[in-house]
Amino acid sequence: MTEKPVGFEFLSADSLSHLDYKEKILYQDSWSGLTDFLRNSGKEPKRNIGYAESNIRPTARRIHQTHKYADTIELRPSQADEFVDALNEDQFRTKQGQPYSEGSKRKFVEALQAYFTYRGIEWESEINFKNGDGTLSSDPFILEEREELFEAALNYRSPPSYKNVSPTDRDRWNAHLAQILGKPKSEVGPKDWEQLRRSWKTVCLISITLDCGWRAGMFSRLTTQMVHLDAGEIIIPPETALKNDERWTCELSDRSVRILKKWLEQRSNKTKYDNSDLLFLNRKSNPHHSGTLNDLLENLISVSDIDPSGRKLTWHSIRHSTGMYVYNKEKDIELVAEVLRHTSLESASKYAHPTPETKQNVIESIQGGGI
Repeated sequence: MTEKPVGFEFLSADSLSHLDYKEKILYQDSWSGLTDFLRNSGKEPKRNIGYAESNIRPTARRIHQTHKYADTIELRPSQADEFVDALNEDQFRTKQGQPYSEGSKRKFVEALQAYFTYRGIEWESEINFKNGDGTLSSDPFILEEREELFEAALNYRSPPSYKNVSPTDRDRWNAHLAQILGKPKSEVGPKDWEQLRRSWKTVCLISITLDCGWRAGMFSRLTTQMVHLDAGEIIIPPETALKNDERWTCELSDRSVRILKKWLEQRSNKTKYDNSDLLFLNRKSNPHHSGTLNDLLENLISVSDIDPSGRKLTWHSIRHSTGMYVYNKEKDIELVAEVLRHTSLESASKYAHPTPETKQNVIESIQGGGI
């Protein structure tokens, strides 16, 4: 008979064998609170309606599976994003090695939503699963919108105010601005700050995502050591991407290389990066995840000429559009899989569909002529 560990309702000793003693103690405290939450209010927290007793066990076990996948005792939103991506691409499978059904994938997402509600953290999956065929829940940006998104990011005002930075930060910025303006540091003042109050961070983040079609979860692991400006590449080592054992080379456009160089120079003047090698941090000095990136995207769309028109536009929409236009240009599924880092051609084939422009051209071509 399988041993039942004390304090871990629904879990077996084998399922906890990857944790050391201290990790088990800490995990036990959160696990007890989580199962109480699922039982008492997990289904509809605002109405204090919990899961039915028969559903608590499978929901809790799915949450545990995601923790085990990410090798953590406290799941972060970026790790949840990675897990959902693995589900979508059938990298995470059953014990028998079979892909999970769409319905099972949907239940994993629902379990994760319950978990983050318990933690008081906002999280929403970019990928929706239904009980039918797989779906790319985010609509793609069209070519024109990709450029509009870039322009919005280029003009996005995000640097600090002259009055709201520490003396150390202000001194570093004054030295940096003096080089740009070609004047002594002692002559740099608030007017110069206002003139150049534009950060390269946002446009850099958008530009390299347009090139590589990166998932939101990538930005919690992307470091400066992976950047190779001379070669125009970002090289992701095997150990960085979960469940991946090969190096990933991401080729950058010339535009992105120029912008990335400017961001790296600017980044060196920010003290919040002194103890971090991550290429990007959010405003709270934490790694980015789908929540922060989707908030940024929403802001960029709001100041651009992009009209959502009832579409669901999320960070995954950039990835969707990159895959769609790569296929449209080359008609090569293997190239799509290589650019987007898919492990199977079946996963990459979801992006192999006509672009909106192609469909419009076809419609125009079968009409009888102008008015």
